[in-house]
Amino acid sequence: MFAEYLEASGAERVPGADAPPWVIAHRGYSGVAPENTLAAVDAARALGVDLIEVDINLSADGTPIVIHDQTLSRTTGSHGTIAQLSDERISLADAGGWLGPGYAGQRVSPLRTVLAALRAHGGSLLLELKHDWSPGAVSRVAEEIIAAGMSDRTIVQSFSARTVGACRDLAPMVPRCLLRMVPKEGDLELAAELEAIGINVSMRGYGLRRELVEEAMRAGFGVFVFTVDTAREWERLLAARVHGLITNQPGRLQGYLAAKYEAV
Repeated sequence: MFAEYLEASGAERVPGADAPPWVIAHRGYSGVAPENTLAAVDAARALGVDLIEVDINLSADGTPIVIHDQTLSRTTGSHGTIAQLSDERISLADAGGWLGPGYAGQRVSPLRTVLAALRAHGGSLLLELKHDWSPGAVSRVAEEIIAAGMSDRTIVQSFSARTVGACRDLAPMVPRCLLRMVPKEGDLELAAELEAIGINVSMRGYGLRRELVEEAMRAGFGVFVFTVDTAREWERLLAARVHGLITNQPGRLQGYLAAKYEAV
């Protein structure tokens, strides 16, 4: 599972054991840049984070689009449902101006654009497929990951077991994780059936079902916890030796971990 993935990927350290957990930038470096934009991805990459997490939904043209919500409303000055909008219409939305003039003109990018940027400049991806995806839609994502040469630098995740199962069947070379707000009985068996390397949980879910999270780690699954932005949360999760922390503040988290693990 997770250990085998680390060995196959050539990882130099085992996060959460005698080394710090992975720093995972939530929606890119969303603490300083507009979430899920190339600016946020570039800011996270510049930090050298372990993984850059982004979300995708499918456009009316069947294109995987990097955006968290099913609509444009919250993160752009435009309106409309992603699944009902063409790629051209989505490309016109300004995804950065709301955060300040310096980000005006940032776009809602197709997945292939983000993959190409990471391939060219470095960085690894934690890719969340929002909601249920059909096998045909998952195959489109798999094709784009493989075409970009990013199958060895991408982990996919979803709350939908159906979607994770389609990822297993259509892109077995791409590691996958099962997402849970709150883990529940049977998740370990389900994750094993899905051949997942990890079960990623919310901070609230960790608190409510800590025993299940610990059982998952003992069973060999990786555990990334989201979305954690405070030193109090980080300290609690360091003690638990989880494998990754998904945060809006990766720069602050890196400084915190440096003080804990690299103090002179």
